[in-house]
Amino acid sequence: MNKRLFFIYRILTIASLSIGLWLNLANTTRPKTLMCYYTMQSNIICLLAFILFTTKGIRNRTIYNSCKGAVTIAILLTAIVYLVTLLPNDFPMYTVSEGITGKAIGNLLVHVASPILVVLDYFLWDEKGTFKLYYPCIWLILPYLYVIFVYLFHAIGGQFYGIGGSRDFAYFFLDYSKVGISGVVYWIICITICVLIMGCVWLVIDKVLAKKH
Repeated sequence: MNKRLFFIYRILTIASLSIGLWLNLANTTRPKTLMCYYTMQSNIICLLAFILFTTKGIRNRTIYNSCKGAVTIAILLTAIVYLVTLLPNDFPMYTVSEGITGKAIGNLLVHVASPILVVLDYFLWDEKGTFKLYYPCIWLILPYLYVIFVYLFHAIGGQFYGIGGSRDFAYFFLDYSKVGISGVVYWIICITICVLIMGCVWLVIDKVLAKKH
């Protein structure tokens, strides 16, 4: 592994995460509300994790794979949900029609560019063939924690923007007043299956790449 290229790539990833977060927070009058969205939280968690991975490192391979996989799946889910379910339902964090602005760039970074950099980090630098079969279940923890956070936040009177989503529950698929409890359960099951599929595909890729090496 070329340590110089590795360090440059990690700095680029950390910069993308940091700038994306900063641009979004700088272009809102309610930064605290914005911080309560899954997109922002997944980017923040990735930023903190990558700073840790780059500066300190984690020697224990199981702990590293669990943490790295969890944050990677979390931000990958951000990109997939945004592109597949939110954009078609008119829920861009900011409209891209404004042109090349800080808002548009920030939106692109947190939803697309940073997730791509985080995912590619595994292919470029991580040791292959070390994943265990139960990892996809561990990688579900962060999305589940966010669902718990949303309902706790609602319980204490917290509110979101409500732009194309839900003022009470951030995203339409978590709003039982709109889609019903069965609808919420349906979407959570869909997301669970999606995460598990992503995890299983990643396991297969890890095995294949290990054999090639």
